Amino acid sequence: MKTVLVATAAAAALVFAGNALAAYTPHLSITHTPLTLAGGGSTDLTVSFDQADDATAKVTIYVPQGYTAAPSVAPGMQLGTIDASIIAFAISPTQPLPLKGVIQADDPAKYVMNPCSPGMHESVWLLRLQAAGTELAVPGYVDPVTAPTEAPLGSFKLQFCLPSPYIPPSAGGAMLGAKLVSATLHLSNVFALPDQNGSYGWTALTTPYTVGTGTPNAAGTVQARAFVQLPAQLSLKAKVKKKTATLSGALKLNLAGLAGQKVTLLSGSSRTKLKAAGSATTRAGGAFSFRKTVRKATYFRVRVSVPVRAATCTGGVPGIPCAGATANAFTAQSAVVKVTPKKR
Repeated sequence: MKTVLVATAAAAALVFAGNALAAYTPHLSITHTPLTLAGGGSTDLTVSFDQADDATAKVTIYVPQGYTAAPSVAPGMQLGTIDASIIAFAISPTQPLPLKGVIQADDPAKYVMNPCSPGMHESVWLLRLQAAGTELAVPGYVDPVTAPTEAPLGSFKLQFCLPSPYIPPSAGGAMLGAKLVSATLHLSNVFALPDQNGSYGWTALTTPYTVGTGTPNAAGTVQARAFVQLPAQLSLKAKVKKKTATLSGALKLNLAGLAGQKVTLLSGSSRTKLKAAGSATTRAGGAFSFRKTVRKATYFRVRVSVPVRAATCTGGVPGIPCAGATANAFTAQSAVVKVTPKKR
């Protein structure tokens, strides 16, 4: 079976080498929960590529200044999970395969001779993915930024080196001829957010392979950016006139109102049993309002779930083309407000 897979991967490499597309469009998005100043919790980091893009050789992600990272953890400890999608030329050259796995800390001393990123690293994250009964293990190198030229990009950097799907595993190529399409790292309590409001730009520098080879195409390096604005704040207050309650509030991101977002109103007879009771779209300044009839004491809360949005690609690495930028997705909810009808 191994011989068949290697031969198939090599044949697929020749086919794709003959159809070099020279296309390369990385995307980066970052989501934090909760999106609060100095918050911890979870971080979802997604890097993705168009399915027809050239295969990726290396990804370097810069974590903005203002973030802090958890101390190094012992090898074997789990840092989170990963969802990924690949094109496996050896078994499914046109249909992406979904993969799942875990992210574990590993011993940095095991990777000092890695030719893609040699030397001793502060931490190593091992992405352990399962595909067709085969483990695809990808190390990630985590280091504080020390070079003055890199300091404007961030306080930490994450480096991931991927084997080429265009050459057989016996020559150092990827198992199953795997080419990355997307990967989302679900990290738990790894990063603490900045303690001041603002817009914080993450940067991903990505380098493709020269199609049909195991040689990185340095001239094809591009960047993608992802902006995290914080904090996210959703307020709610109530005014009651007899049995009519006017509920109003505002959605703010980085202290500025955010318009055009759907806010869901929840209500119920207790603080812990709330159900959807309507929705409204935020106006200029992030304002929204509801009018509800209340015949007894009722509890209200509002929630919002904002998706990833397109952003303008500014900053980053001078002289490197930018494939695009995103603004962070986030969820937020207000405090619970109790409304009691007034007697006539």
